[in-house]
Amino acid sequence: MTRRSVLAAVSVAATAITPALGGSRTGTIGSTDAERAFDPTRHGFGFYNWRVSEGPYPGTRTETVDDGWREAFERAFDRPLSDLPEGFVEGLSRHAREGLLEAVRTNGYCYGMIFAAQRYFERPETIPADFETASGITHPNAPQSVEGTPILDDLVEYQTAQYTDPHAWLGRYALLDASLIDYDAQLADLLAAVDAFGTAAITLFSEQTARSHQVLVYDYERRPGRVVLRAYNPNYTAESYEEFTYTVEIDTRGPSPVPLPVEYGPRYDQFIHNEYDRMIRARRDPSGPLADGGALYDRVFGTTLFVAADPAVGTSVVDPTGRRLEHTTGPEPLHYRYGASTGTYTIALTGQDGGEYALDVYAGSEHHEFLDETIEGSIAAGETERYEVTIDDGGAALATGVGGTAALGAIGASYAVRRGRASRRDRPETNGP
Repeated sequence: MTRRSVLAAVSVAATAITPALGGSRTGTIGSTDAERAFDPTRHGFGFYNWRVSEGPYPGTRTETVDDGWREAFERAFDRPLSDLPEGFVEGLSRHAREGLLEAVRTNGYCYGMIFAAQRYFERPETIPADFETASGITHPNAPQSVEGTPILDDLVEYQTAQYTDPHAWLGRYALLDASLIDYDAQLADLLAAVDAFGTAAITLFSEQTARSHQVLVYDYERRPGRVVLRAYNPNYTAESYEEFTYTVEIDTRGPSPVPLPVEYGPRYDQFIHNEYDRMIRARRDPSGPLADGGALYDRVFGTTLFVAADPAVGTSVVDPTGRRLEHTTGPEPLHYRYGASTGTYTIALTGQDGGEYALDVYAGSEHHEFLDETIEGSIAAGETERYEVTIDDGGAALATGVGGTAALGAIGASYAVRRGRASRRDRPETNGP
């Protein structure tokens, strides 16, 4: 059964609909007038998603993240950043800044395009200039006959929100660990959102490669043993959808729904529907604290580990289970784990061209910094140095992970340790000289 959902006439109460995965939906959800349904040939953009390093739209820009995330963070969690450890705030700021730059370098502006397309569809009066639908916009700098870039401004504003709005990254926290996703609840909530509003954004991702991509689900069809989601993927122009349908399929034959790998481009095999999606879209209206914000903060952050890599070395960081930490992909990648579990984390540095390097290691809870160290040394091309960070319930310790080498507290032939801010705070004496 195919569902062509409609928005304006549908009561918000329809969000309470939780369709059973094996049968058809019940309940009144409003008119199904096709003219009011999302159509990617009309409501998708007339240009396709692009990466800043590749074009093809000259004159667009790479944004930097200002301190706007700080105000959003404090509002969402109802706590001042000044109460948090300085190293944690600096690491979070760096993640926000580099994460945005990474997103536009690798995935382009998919996040911004999805939210802008959704808004223009639901409120066409908000489309800049005289465009009737997004499909008539064939360049991100349109309209090129006027001074300024109103379309691009909207795209950039939404694109930036994924790193400056806590609702965006908290709602997609399971990107860090797909085992956290409850696909029974995810699929039910997603279909209910499509029923109620006509569209719902999802983030596709591959846990193995850490690549992600944003698409907009506008329709779905139940088939034996599976649900087929029809989506607008901004990597394709509106015109492309006249002969093409982008789909994401969910296998429902087992005890829990299982996403099937998406065949187009990178093989995304997971997805997340952000329950705070609508709040992000409407973020121009100030929002209060997240529901149960204190518990969310404790669960998401807990103990945080940041490892800032030097471009002079190749860096790998794995957790106690052997899984790599998430990391940005810029010239100086930041490896991070929010809510880090107890155990030993291994850092491996491999010399690129040989020479000096520096590596910053930070670990702390919401109240205390356990580690704030800078490792400085030299390494030959092809050589590997290994270090370990052991986190327990009361703190963290930094040591080498290579048997037979000098303890990290000593100044060896190839490296030394310089304490950071944490040396001025309460910290275990075993962490360094």
